[in-house]
Amino acid sequence: MTVTGHSMGARAHSDLAQLLAGEIDSERSQAAWRMIMDARRILLLAHHNPDPDALGSALGLAHALRPFAKDWVVACADPAPEGFTFLPGREQVVTELPDEDFDLVIALDAGALSRYGTLYERHKAFFDHAPILNIDHHASSTGCGAVNIIDPTAAATAELITLLLLNNGIAINQDAAECLLAGVITDTRSFEFDATTERTLAVGAYLVGCGAVPETIVKPMYRMKPFAQVRLWGRVLQTAQTASEGRVIWATLSRRDMEESGATQDMDDGLPAYLLDVEGVEIAVLLREGDENSTRVSVRTGGPWDGSKMTMRFGGGGHMRAAGCTVHKPLDQAEKEFMDYVLKVVATGEY
Repeated sequence: MTVTGHSMGARAHSDLAQLLAGEIDSERSQAAWRMIMDARRILLLAHHNPDPDALGSALGLAHALRPFAKDWVVACADPAPEGFTFLPGREQVVTELPDEDFDLVIALDAGALSRYGTLYERHKAFFDHAPILNIDHHASSTGCGAVNIIDPTAAATAELITLLLLNNGIAINQDAAECLLAGVITDTRSFEFDATTERTLAVGAYLVGCGAVPETIVKPMYRMKPFAQVRLWGRVLQTAQTASEGRVIWATLSRRDMEESGATQDMDDGLPAYLLDVEGVEIAVLLREGDENSTRVSVRTGGPWDGSKMTMRFGGGGHMRAAGCTVHKPLDQAEKEFMDYVLKVVATGEY
């Protein structure tokens, strides 16, 4: 592979595209692309409480479809967080469907329709009968589509979207590359998590070659924080507790914390990973008070612990290193129930 200056040569970039094109099942990939090409109007769906992988996958695919003159809508039950400034087209994401006149739904970064939140609840009859293409990388996914592309070895759904496009010979423009690289970078925490593979790094390299710039994602996502977020983190960190000789840490976030710090709904992003960085910690948990006696739980793990198994017990899921669930109880009760379970897992090794 030849490199000229700081950029990959055109021949090497083309060779890398061919290599990555072979990293996805061609029969399934081409079946998925036929669904897309046969569709007149497409709904690209990101799961509720969206992360950059969900929104980046939806927007990245939408940008890649521009040359095909498709009519598409990107939708999510929750608005794109204000901090996701690195996603071109984020202002086009809608939280309400304009109508149900779609002949294809592409469900991204989740394998169960319930994960698409109030959009699914309000349009259940439509979704239950719509043609669906499901693309996801979570090990807990069983698939909700007529065609399912599910690969738990992928570090991000955006990685799979990149492979899908290359396998079908589709050019990845700069806007698409920026959205897809955001998904890859944030689901690996800048290629730190052990889900990062040689293929993940190759996908990242290819997207950079398409014009995406890692700094424009890493800096706002991991380094720049508004003052309200700093205030919020300070309040949450005061609640932190440890157990099991410091291997387990958890903290709570109440609605009052949000209100009094002036924070927005997305400003807890990064807190679970920050807790995991405490010396000696192997399991970090953030419990956030929700509405109507519900508590959202985010888990980050190191060592032998599997966060997806912990959260699946409560109807959630995710990855080994990053997972979440909702416990349908008030914050104090959810904290006791979930943490008692986690400490039992650590003590016995049994999920």
